[in-house]
Amino acid sequence: MKITKVSLAALVALGAFSSVASATPLEEAIKNVDLSGFARYRYTNDRFKNTTTYNTQKSSLAGHAYRMQTSFKAAIDDNFFGVLTLRYASKDGSGDNNGITYSNKYDTVIGGGTDKTNTTDTFGVYEMYLGYKVSDTTITAGKQLIKTFYDDGDIAATGLKVVNTDVAGLSLTAAAYDAIEDNTDEVDGPLLTTISGTSKFHNAPGNLYYLGAVGSYDPVSFKAAIANLQDIATLYGAEAAVSFNVTDDINLNLKGQYVHNDSDHKEVADADFWAVQAGTKLFGAKLNAGYLDFDAKNKTSDAKNSNKISFVTLDANGQLINPAKILNGAMASSKQFYNNIKGDNNYWFVNAGYDIDKFGFGAGYTKGKGYSNGLYVLADKDKAKRSEWYLDASYKYSKKLTFLSWYAAAKDKKDGESFKQDRIRFEAKYSF
Repeated sequence: MKITKVSLAALVALGAFSSVASATPLEEAIKNVDLSGFARYRYTNDRFKNTTTYNTQKSSLAGHAYRMQTSFKAAIDDNFFGVLTLRYASKDGSGDNNGITYSNKYDTVIGGGTDKTNTTDTFGVYEMYLGYKVSDTTITAGKQLIKTFYDDGDIAATGLKVVNTDVAGLSLTAAAYDAIEDNTDEVDGPLLTTISGTSKFHNAPGNLYYLGAVGSYDPVSFKAAIANLQDIATLYGAEAAVSFNVTDDINLNLKGQYVHNDSDHKEVADADFWAVQAGTKLFGAKLNAGYLDFDAKNKTSDAKNSNKISFVTLDANGQLINPAKILNGAMASSKQFYNNIKGDNNYWFVNAGYDIDKFGFGAGYTKGKGYSNGLYVLADKDKAKRSEWYLDASYKYSKKLTFLSWYAAAKDKKDGESFKQDRIRFEAKYSF
């Protein structure tokens, strides 16, 4: 028998050839993969002014923010699919923020160096989950966006979600998550970082359980949602809205919302939120006005409960009515969101806008009384006079590329003290 000797190099070459020959062609591998996402640039400039009985303190902070999300959705087999979302997020300082820093945003401290652009951050896994769809029911398991009534749509968690749309016009959701993100790139307001990053809730699991219903039956629509943070609090919320098209150019609409926080932990106070908004659209113009009120049982004057936290959303202001840009949000180091409320708060508001071709313009004013985190020199920050006005403009270059810019000026005032914060924002976003 004749034996043929084959060198090691030849064996490696033969193995590689065999693998390539049996591999799925690239065209086959990607034909069932859907790609979507966006790339976004933001410039933000905040200016602060705090007037006390002793002196006036001023400071400013600015920065560039870059974000890109890319989602791959692949049909695996029959009714199964998989989703992988990669996210890049980085921030660069502006105005020599690296060389000049602020203690409490006001006391200037001279540092070394200048601002540097960030070139070392990489893409990270934002979502990775397996899905199964049968008829009108979709089940997803893994790391995914929770997308509840109580967050702004960018919070990820690990768990199981079931969505059913068997009934026309009605979507039902049930979900359970045992790990929620607290990444500062997505989290707005202190709640999620307080739950996961402090010892305040070390004795609570903090798992999130959610039930939601969204319905639309022209001209009426509604939402109902229950969110339970295990052994911390349960949120019960509802929204009802009506929208009439009087003619092709005239629309009348009305919306009301209510949320109740039923606390389950000694460090959390009960709270209630309600709001109503009436609006109209006519010949390209948009007008709305309304009133909102939120109260938490943790007033400064309540010695027993004043140190408790309270909230009516999980992240940012959720889907609740929020007419201002920064007043009940990013103001005072992002401590004014609906997930960090204290005492009695009430506001009235009016907003107007006009769209013409690819351009949009808007303005708004909000005024009321509430707790101010900016008046840090006061022992009692409840019932401060608070207000904001803003102007915005947008340009829709195409369906995929949009530009947005706005300016907002907010002010808190009480007992001769005042805190002002102005913000300029510019954004360019490309969606694909």
